[in-house]
Amino acid sequence: MFGMYSRAQVMEYEKGLLYEDGRYVETLGPGRYRLWKIFRTQTMVKVDARLASVAIPAQEILTKDKLPLRLTLIAQFRVADPAKAINGVQNYLAVLYEELQLAMRSMVGQKTLDDLFAEKEPLGKALADGVRPRAAEFGVELVSCGLKDIILPGEIKAILTKVAEAERAAQAALVTAREELAATRCQLNTAKLINENPAILRLKELQALTELAKKPGNNTIVLGQPFFGKPA
Repeated sequence: MFGMYSRAQVMEYEKGLLYEDGRYVETLGPGRYRLWKIFRTQTMVKVDARLASVAIPAQEILTKDKLPLRLTLIAQFRVADPAKAINGVQNYLAVLYEELQLAMRSMVGQKTLDDLFAEKEPLGKALADGVRPRAAEFGVELVSCGLKDIILPGEIKAILTKVAEAERAAQAALVTAREELAATRCQLNTAKLINENPAILRLKELQALTELAKKPGNNTIVLGQPFFGKPA
């Protein structure tokens, strides 16, 4: 009697696809089953329905601003419809990989390098939203996507480092120029004020003399008469 059938067991995290004489019959849940061998031939294909991940490693892509970089993408998914995943495509994991790869190349090609660094999380979400409908067609639920690594070639890193250094130097020079301009304006305003009010210069001289008198040692001071205005 046992030779008339075989036994199969579907685990809690699996789905069993039952075929009879090569035709798909139904999807079975967890449990023990008999697969008949006489008059009809029954077989079972088991599919893991747990959350899984796929990595798209080190893809070399040109950004919108023509900079080459290498990207790694991580996607999480699960088989939501085993019948579609097995009967609809030859290898659902390979098809999902290709869909993610093409979508990533297309999206990155529309973004600048600055966009990629500034929008890593939103880009991952947008990528998942774009691929999710296509994945559902072959029974896969795409849960999430994320850009894990953005790697620049050594020469590009060196160029960007020099650009950053030049920008910092230019910013420092700009700050220095502003400070010098402010100091020059202050000096011009002071000179104009003294020219209009000679007594101010005399007050400054007295302040200087007072400070000098506080210093130890013998000091020789020569006083002169300031001249302001044009000669007669």
